[in-house]
Amino acid sequence: MRVGVVGAGRHANSALYPSILEAGLDPVAVCARTPEHAASTARRWGADAHHTSVEDMLAAGGLDGVVVAVPPSAYRPILAQCIEARIPVFCEKPGGRSAAELRELAGLAARAQTEVVVGYMKRFAPAYRSAREVISSDEFGSPTLAHFTFAMGRVDEYLADLHHYLIDNPVHMIDLARYLVGEIGEISAVLNVVPAVGLSVSVVARAEGGAACSFDFCTTASFAHRGEFVEVYGQGDAVQVDNVDTCTYRPADGPAEVRRPNYTLPTPSNSGWTVMGFVPALQHFRDVVAGLADNRSDLASAARTLETTEAVWHRLEPAWSALRVE
Repeated sequence: MRVGVVGAGRHANSALYPSILEAGLDPVAVCARTPEHAASTARRWGADAHHTSVEDMLAAGGLDGVVVAVPPSAYRPILAQCIEARIPVFCEKPGGRSAAELRELAGLAARAQTEVVVGYMKRFAPAYRSAREVISSDEFGSPTLAHFTFAMGRVDEYLADLHHYLIDNPVHMIDLARYLVGEIGEISAVLNVVPAVGLSVSVVARAEGGAACSFDFCTTASFAHRGEFVEVYGQGDAVQVDNVDTCTYRPADGPAEVRRPNYTLPTPSNSGWTVMGFVPALQHFRDVVAGLADNRSDLASAARTLETTEAVWHRLEPAWSALRVE
């Protein structure tokens, strides 16, 4: 599958381009804001063409799809151009600035009959897929309790802008909660800001099936230690995913079953980009475009994820505004 890639920033070069190659896609063109970045990124990843305009890249032809990794405010015009040209798109999360913007794009894509996969890669990470299989089984029963933690070290741009933090980082866990236990409502939230250190947020909510859900997010942890943890209880059974790679199923009347990559074997299934979900997300995009799979992370779903994240923001905004005034 021949793809043009829009974006040449740190995330694109450190995570997305390596995953594109590992997923078996062929990056034949690169588009970036400056000729220098476009040319150097194309050379680095073996693309034949480079552009500074999405319009020019699409007009050059020869693309089976486009992969996009840009700031949230830049997605809409790029996705709209690709959809207008009827070129399938894989875009990194969140895919836009707001739920309303994503719903508008979803309508454009539906009318153009053009697939857009939004790269919430945790949905495709093997450990979380295993957890979903467990939760969906008859033995597990309906989820009753779920907890999601996403902790990281200090990031100054997040400390300066809570809304940006929520739609850039905790949004992963909010989407994952929807994927594992269903739509989230009845949201309440608490914010703590430690000046010159970071943010911490606790959220309590209810899943559509009744499960009590809690979320803990922060930038006051350390990048050197475990960053994420998920645990879901059914009716006797429980399942947890520790730090994205290890899924442990605890049946009510049996020993725990642990599924973890065998990192001593240098195989594709054990690579970091696969374990984190980047590679399988891009392979899903390839399969969607080929008509081999239904889109499991489309614009309509991404809009619901941002809508839920915006609800968290609205609960926190008064406290954030008061702290900013101080």
